[in-house]
Amino acid sequence: MKKCVYLSTSGVFGSALLWLLSFKVVAYCLGPEGVGLFSQLRQIAQAATIGATFGGTNAVVQGLSERGDELSRWQFRGTASRLIGMTGVLVVLCMLAFAPQLTKLSLSSDSADFLASVRLICLAVLLNVGGTYVIAILNGYRSYFYLALAQIAGPLALVIVLAGMYFLHIAYHPEMLALSLIICFLVTYLVGAWGMSSIPKQAPNVLAGYLVYTETYAFVKFAGSTLLAALSSTIALLLVRSWIIDIHGLAFAGLFDAAWTLTFNYITLFLTACSTIYLPLLTSATQPASQKACMLKTAYLVLAGCTLVCYSVVLLKSPLLHLLYSQQFEASGRVLIVLTIAVIFRGVSWVYGTMIIATRSARVLITSDLVFNIGLLLMTRYSLQNFSSLESLGWAFVIPNFLYLVFVVEYARHKNILMRRRQIWPITIAAALPLISIAIYEESTSMQWGYTQFLFLTIGLVVSGMAWFAYKKVAL
Repeated sequence: MKKCVYLSTSGVFGSALLWLLSFKVVAYCLGPEGVGLFSQLRQIAQAATIGATFGGTNAVVQGLSERGDELSRWQFRGTASRLIGMTGVLVVLCMLAFAPQLTKLSLSSDSADFLASVRLICLAVLLNVGGTYVIAILNGYRSYFYLALAQIAGPLALVIVLAGMYFLHIAYHPEMLALSLIICFLVTYLVGAWGMSSIPKQAPNVLAGYLVYTETYAFVKFAGSTLLAALSSTIALLLVRSWIIDIHGLAFAGLFDAAWTLTFNYITLFLTACSTIYLPLLTSATQPASQKACMLKTAYLVLAGCTLVCYSVVLLKSPLLHLLYSQQFEASGRVLIVLTIAVIFRGVSWVYGTMIIATRSARVLITSDLVFNIGLLLMTRYSLQNFSSLESLGWAFVIPNFLYLVFVVEYARHKNILMRRRQIWPITIAAALPLISIAIYEESTSMQWGYTQFLFLTIGLVVSGMAWFAYKKVAL
């Protein structure tokens, strides 16, 4: 188990570090506007990929994890690959047909360069669909070495390409960013496909075929619910970024994205690393006691890690922004503090919310995610229209994430009578309150850290230690 955790974590965080380096190169060469464009092109590719893969990797991983014999797994793979392949081609064709409208919506421009970039992103989407599928297969079979290799290879190629363009003094065009993403996803797919050769083969004298109609219908129904849930989140972020670009411009979007990347983007990667172990374990935990132990152990681990990282990021926000981006991103510091509050809530709610996926509660999954993302869109639109600061946009993310955490905790209590509010709320509030205080205080004054810095660091270490101690006490 420890070896699996190490391999999974190294793949996700290795990939995260390389993506961070790619943003550093873009920020150094092109400034906030370049980062704004690069992140929006990546968001378009991610939204389309989620649509084509029925919500990402979760549906495939869950389907493989619940099947024990190799024949049924191969039948599942045959059905899933056919459905995902057909959907991927359909999504790309739709993107090509509506490329001018997509460019206007997402980039608030009808520039020929931007239009060419969006059309190139269509090829990136097709490659990313294949890469996402092979990563899901490697995860479902728990082939963590090849999974980590595939996760790292693509972003490494991306960094090499972007750095090569800089050192070779190649003249900048927006299409270059799209081409770099194409190379990234191509390498991920090729390495992942090579890793699939290590998976046990179906016996040559046995025909695997496809799932029967009832099983196919069950997969499509569940995958459709994960698709709507994941797609609602991705489209919501795409719309938020497009509104930011439309109202405040690419530079403002780049400043926000710097804070977003250092908080939400990397907590998502951390949760993805946990998911490779957590989702299969929770899916197989059918008894209330084992389910409770699995959820609490993961929740405390996630909270310990999130607290330590968030407090460190707040303390070192200026050096981090200068190091990972440039001095032009100094203004991102204040919204970064606010987003760390939302990250605390997001980390815990992800652990409890995964129970919805593990129990295949399709209606709850769709409804909860749609309500959450509609609330997020309403809050961000109100913030953008009535306030001009980055901090106000950050608070628009805090409120919906807190309300979603309330919902999933109550849902877990409803599904498992052994779950209690006191097992998670006190330590979560203890982690969030100091961050809320710092965010409000710094927003109203130009805060000088001094002794506050030492006290803040101490609180972060104590809360993280409490969560770690609680994690060690829970036995699977």
